[in-house]
Amino acid sequence: MDRKKANAIFKGSLIAMTVLLWEGSGICRNPYPVWAADESSQYGQYGTFDMGNSEAAGKIGTDIGDASPSLGEKFSSLEKGKGLNGLNGFSGNIPSVTDGTNTQSSQATKNKGEQRVYKCTEITDPSTGLKVARGYAPSDYTVSGETIWCGQWQSLNYAAQVYLTAMSPDQNTIMGYYSPVGYEQILEYSQNGTDYSWHQDGSFDSTTMMPMLQFMTADTYCDYMAKAILPGQQLQIAGQDEISQEEQAILDQKANTNYQETCQMLSQLNTGITYNVDGAYCGVAKRTYSVSLNGYPFKLYVISLVEATQLTQTGEFAYVGGSFKSSCIAWDSPATFFMLTPEEEYEANKEIYEQFVTNTTVSDQFIDALGKVQYQLTQERLQQNGGSMSAITGDCQSSMSSSMGSDSSYMADQFSDYILGQNDYTLSNGDHVKVPNSYDYVYEGTDGNVYVSGSSFDQPAGSTQLYPN
Repeated sequence: MDRKKANAIFKGSLIAMTVLLWEGSGICRNPYPVWAADESSQYGQYGTFDMGNSEAAGKIGTDIGDASPSLGEKFSSLEKGKGLNGLNGFSGNIPSVTDGTNTQSSQATKNKGEQRVYKCTEITDPSTGLKVARGYAPSDYTVSGETIWCGQWQSLNYAAQVYLTAMSPDQNTIMGYYSPVGYEQILEYSQNGTDYSWHQDGSFDSTTMMPMLQFMTADTYCDYMAKAILPGQQLQIAGQDEISQEEQAILDQKANTNYQETCQMLSQLNTGITYNVDGAYCGVAKRTYSVSLNGYPFKLYVISLVEATQLTQTGEFAYVGGSFKSSCIAWDSPATFFMLTPEEEYEANKEIYEQFVTNTTVSDQFIDALGKVQYQLTQERLQQNGGSMSAITGDCQSSMSSSMGSDSSYMADQFSDYILGQNDYTLSNGDHVKVPNSYDYVYEGTDGNVYVSGSSFDQPAGSTQLYPN
């Protein structure tokens, strides 16, 4: 998704939280900003952001157990009976390999560099008719998706969320995508020195209109999502990809930018409250898990991005006297991807997964509309003094419909552009696709599919060769 648009939505959620909680004229200050990132940290951190608020991620080689009930409930609003191993929220079935006799053809068995054929599939939300996302997968995969409106884990800043999956023809491999979602962790709320803090994962803060969830670093969030994808399964953490120096530099800059821009935005509020931006965090993790399904070894590969800002607010009560202090972490996951595949097909499917990650996203119009709806709903909540997301489902859908229109485009930058080596190509309809730079030849067929190959001898008849932008 577009980093600038995503930043605007995330910053908007911070403003919404502060305005909804308190109203009067403040300053934003942090007298001792500290740079706290290094090449091996795999995250960017700026200021005095407290990393100790996150549970530590599991160590390589250790097992992570059953998911808590709240994880299964995270996707419970989706249609029953479509779950992956009982988890509602994914189209398709649990991979069905049991004895290795399934011979249904799939592009997964192709060798690295051989020609592959991909297609774009747009996801239309049935309740609104909106084109909300696209999935990019091999042409013989089945792509489907769902849109969740104002559910348990939606908020003012992300009133709708898209879940998208791509299933191989033999149903042994599934890839998935989660669009942005936001959370808050309440660290402190005190009056005259007495702490009245209350935080419970899975609960909804009706004042800020945000779901509560303890902050997690990107690798911890990968573990969280892995357990949500396969609840009740014993997963062993098999590995974690290293973050390159280039990727680390982007994370460092991202944390610094979030910190500086949040300070600037909060300094413009005229509320009588002192706002302190304690720090900012941005991290990405790519983790692999081993799991046995139906007695057959599988690999689960999860990629997550997490960004967060820690805020402290202090002020005086205007009429009754005394003071208050509040501290919280506003955090979100702009995107999470996963692939579940037989262990013997893992290496062959990694290239397919990279194509899926770099080209599967919500539409530009969807992200634009989320920002507009966020502002509108914030104003409504100010007048009504809080509420629930389910009560405004109709308002959200109508507002999104009027904001998005009937067009859809997918030209915005995504965070995956900066963690995977790739080249950008423009299709005849103006859409962009990204192809790993390991492929030297890219063609667009008369059928609208995209053909990628490591050899010039594989050009399909009637196709047009594409060149990197």
